[in-house]
Amino acid sequence: MEQVRVNLSLEQEVWEKFSALVPNRKKSKIINELLKKELKDIARRNEEKELRLAFQEASKDTQRLKAINEWEPLDTEGWD
Repeated sequence: MEQVRVNLSLEQEVWEKFSALVPNRKKSKIINELLKKELKDIARRNEEKELRLAFQEASKDTQRLKAINEWEPLDTEGWD
């Protein structure tokens, strides 16, 4: 996989702890893995937000709700 060099600014305390705990040859790998995880989490939160908004909009659609209510007896038919 192609790599790029970047220049980042970090809080000094964070960098000092990171440097003390992580060997020099492992820093890039760990930062890369942490960023992958965080990006995945951000994408998931964005998807959840979009779905929540879509469900809110759908719940306001009176025609949709009416159609659901009309089909409800068929959905539960034979469940006794």
